Amino acid sequence: MSNKTTEIAPAQRVRGNISLPGDKSISHRALIFAAIARGKSKLRYLNTGVDVLSTVACLQKLGVSFQLGRYTVNVKSPGIHEWLSEDKTMFNCGNSGTTARLLAGLLAGQSFSSILFGDESLSRRPMKRIIEPLTQMNASFESTNGCLPLTVHPAKLKGLRYTLPVASAQVKSAILLAGLLADGKTHVTEPVPCRDHTERMMKMLGIPIFKKKNTWTVHTLKKSVPGFEYNIPADPSSAAFWVAAALLLPKSKLVLNNVSLNPTRIAYIKLLQRCGADIQYSDENRSMEPYGDISVSSSRLQAFSVTTKNIPGLIDEIPILSLIATQANGRTQIRGAQELRVKESDRINTTITCLRALGADIEEHEDGMTIHGPTPLHGGTVNAFMDHRIAMTMSIAGLIASEPVIIEDYSVVDISYPDFYSTLEKIRR
Repeated sequence: MSNKTTEIAPAQRVRGNISLPGDKSISHRALIFAAIARGKSKLRYLNTGVDVLSTVACLQKLGVSFQLGRYTVNVKSPGIHEWLSEDKTMFNCGNSGTTARLLAGLLAGQSFSSILFGDESLSRRPMKRIIEPLTQMNASFESTNGCLPLTVHPAKLKGLRYTLPVASAQVKSAILLAGLLADGKTHVTEPVPCRDHTERMMKMLGIPIFKKKNTWTVHTLKKSVPGFEYNIPADPSSAAFWVAAALLLPKSKLVLNNVSLNPTRIAYIKLLQRCGADIQYSDENRSMEPYGDISVSSSRLQAFSVTTKNIPGLIDEIPILSLIATQANGRTQIRGAQELRVKESDRINTTITCLRALGADIEEHEDGMTIHGPTPLHGGTVNAFMDHRIAMTMSIAGLIASEPVIIEDYSVVDISYPDFYSTLEKIRR
């Protein structure tokens, strides 16, 4: 067996308490706002996956310094108005779409030119969705057919009014961040609510941002933001894999500690609860980002339906929800999910390919899939397609299948959850 392959044997049950990595979306943004701020900031429980470290490496090239400890990151920055960089500095975003898109917004109003690039997977992902609105703000770009590499030229930005054509927290955040250096007000309207971590963090730091109905408005950042301290809650998208394991294996119970309970991030929990899932959570700690413990026990589940309006709140959980659907009673429909085709992999196709290889009864649609359950899964060999969420989904499939599941390129989980497999071994029984 090659060192790029792992075998997941079936488990009887899972039990235990799990401490998860810090939320990936919040970690990116906490680092960015620590770089925007002037002075020293302290971030605790940062996600240390490869994606987040790409953001660290990029921000270092702007004169921001980082001291990474086991649980704490100390940041020192001259502030957004004093960032320095050589002309045409190369910013390696790795596999991280969040890094590329948010940095494009931040760099668009700077006085120096930059070049954003990434790995083969990221270089296929669409960047026109940020190029178009930022260009309307007077930003100047050169792209490769709307993809990376992306050259960002110096520009004096102006505010705009923009309605998101597709619900995207990354596009919304890129525009709002660009708005900090733009003349006048910047307005972003979201037809469907999506993740609001950027807006919450702006409010926390006293950055002038307001919401009226479904439109966010940010003003020019005229004064320095002081350094701050921030505790990053655990990642609910990573928690979803352990939720699935506990629901699907008999006599199982898991407690997941200090997980973000941001309403834009726990739609999958509410969906599963409606299908019969025994999931409880305690919203004991209210801050700008609410968090608490999640308790999950084995459950008999009914099929469910996901439509276009649900997708923004479930976008990262569709692969693991698809696995859950193979064990639910009835026909599950997931539609309106065409956005999944431009993630780290084509997640509609890769999810279906892997689940079919294990015996799932599943039909592919251009915008989603139909899954018939319950269907016993057998063992087999699957490829992670260089997608961390596919690798983790197939690992949970290995726990519930009748025979071992072999996963090729499993180490891609390091993008978001380096301790995933050690945690899996601790809780399996």
